Amino acid sequence: MSTRSVLLGTTALLASSALAGTAGADEPIRIGVGGYFYGTFVVSDYDNDAGRRSRHLAREGEIHFTGETTLDNGLTVGVNVQLEAETCGDQIDESYIYLAGNWGRLNIGSENSAAYLMHVTAPMPIPGYGFDDPVFSPVGINFTTRGVDLTTDSEKVTYFSPRFAGLQLGASYTPDRCEEGGCGGTYSGSEFDDFSDGTIGDVVELGANYVRTYGDFKVAVSGSYGWGDAESGGPTRQDPREWTVGGNLGWKQFKLGAGYRQLDNRGGVSGADITEYTVGVSYERGPWTTGVAFVHRDTDGLDSADGVEVGASYALGLGVTVFGGVQYYDDVNGATAGGVSTDGDNLFGIVGTRLVF
Repeated sequence: MSTRSVLLGTTALLASSALAGTAGADEPIRIGVGGYFYGTFVVSDYDNDAGRRSRHLAREGEIHFTGETTLDNGLTVGVNVQLEAETCGDQIDESYIYLAGNWGRLNIGSENSAAYLMHVTAPMPIPGYGFDDPVFSPVGINFTTRGVDLTTDSEKVTYFSPRFAGLQLGASYTPDRCEEGGCGGTYSGSEFDDFSDGTIGDVVELGANYVRTYGDFKVAVSGSYGWGDAESGGPTRQDPREWTVGGNLGWKQFKLGAGYRQLDNRGGVSGADITEYTVGVSYERGPWTTGVAFVHRDTDGLDSADGVEVGASYALGLGVTVFGGVQYYDDVNGATAGGVSTDGDNLFGIVGTRLVF
């Protein structure tokens, strides 16, 4: 029996068990509104600017519609829809429903995988500008860190176990690496299995993390492994694989962490491999948080680069944070971004505000 069949069978069993019993609810699902918004200003200095302006204004925001209820049988049912704050190609970022109980939690829809959601990595000192799946990436640099990204928020089903003695397990199945209308129909998994849709399919991702407090010490570690089907398409196609490990250790106001990722045959393209690791440390005192982080990234066939980030943030009040810092990148192999060589030193000064509501 294939891993996919086991996952799908387990999912069906969990769903049917969760729905058994009294289906009444004391209260219907009521939708609440939340979200976030960043506004930032960046000044840059490139070795190869190619006439590019040195001042950049960046913003990013989402409005989240969330709600849940607990039925008389103890089953919790919820919904999460994340709307972009401006018109863009992915107008709805993520949207999914979930079922939860003492047996664990089941996500169904467009959401990140268990490998992504359970990933632990180094602390990043500049909100939104870190090295592990940041909100913003440098302009004009062939250097975009994605964290765990085998399927991003493609349509999938994900199961999380209950946490026992600090340990939690998770598993995701993605029929096609697509979401919403991009799947070509109502059902993810109805795409042709011949790479005519230009994507991968039958992706399984497994994740685990351990979170525990020992006196003044807080420990968090994680690991994940994922694989998929490159489908047909000739000798340049090869099944993708991704694995990660990460962890951080907190002691009083200090936190030290690191993360490692190996992605082979990204998107099912043979030889499109990425190796990446991050290390960071932060210190929190009252409303202030300061820190420094480092990243190294090798992209086979493109470039190798290093990055350093130093920054600080200050919490003005509940959900309101101002921040600033500096990022430096050394692109050592001269890859291109937009047809322009990015070889050399690249420096960015950043100030901004983050609202969480």
